[in-house]
Amino acid sequence: MQKKRGVRFGIVEHPATWAIKNDDDLKKYIDRLRRYPVYIGLQPTDLGWSKNFSPQLLAQLDYILMDPQRVPMKNGEILSIWKFDTYVEDTNEFMARYMDYTMEILENEPLTIFGWPLFLPVCIARDYYTLWTAERMKQIIMATKKRNIAIEINDMSHTPHEEFINMAKEQGLKFVFGSDARNQIAGRLSYCKKIAKKCNLTKEDFYVPERIVE
Repeated sequence: MQKKRGVRFGIVEHPATWAIKNDDDLKKYIDRLRRYPVYIGLQPTDLGWSKNFSPQLLAQLDYILMDPQRVPMKNGEILSIWKFDTYVEDTNEFMARYMDYTMEILENEPLTIFGWPLFLPVCIARDYYTLWTAERMKQIIMATKKRNIAIEINDMSHTPHEEFINMAKEQGLKFVFGSDARNQIAGRLSYCKKIAKKCNLTKEDFYVPERIVE
């Protein structure tokens, strides 16, 4: 598929109790993928995940992509915001929690790429352009810039939008394309290509892992 579409794929798996649990699991994962012409990454979903792995083994990864899709709320509930039935009772409280969680990830977690930027649960997505104020977007952009984190343009969620990409580009941030697909649409990247063209992104605007993949 990547040969046909002219796209270099990056593969990710979750470091979690039900997937990659420890160094032994991670080494097997890396060794298995080394046989293929792909970049090798991880997609953690919870804070503090890296304590279960040695720095030496994590350094063998090409990248780490993390997103803020499991938002901890005041009552202890975790909102899985990608699910269609996620319900937000208080939008203002949610956005405050969402921003706090996003900043916690961007400021403290080991990552190379910030995934699904500006995604909102379906139930409040109609207010996208109102909720994502210039102040909130700037806060995210400056946090990613401080640690030289790349921004994912996600084909599945159609995020982020043109204004955010242009703001990030102005600050010199790099971008990547993400299919977020586990099927035959991987690598098509229709939204990614369309918005990149609209924002006049060039090759120099994209992050590429250091390892040379044959």
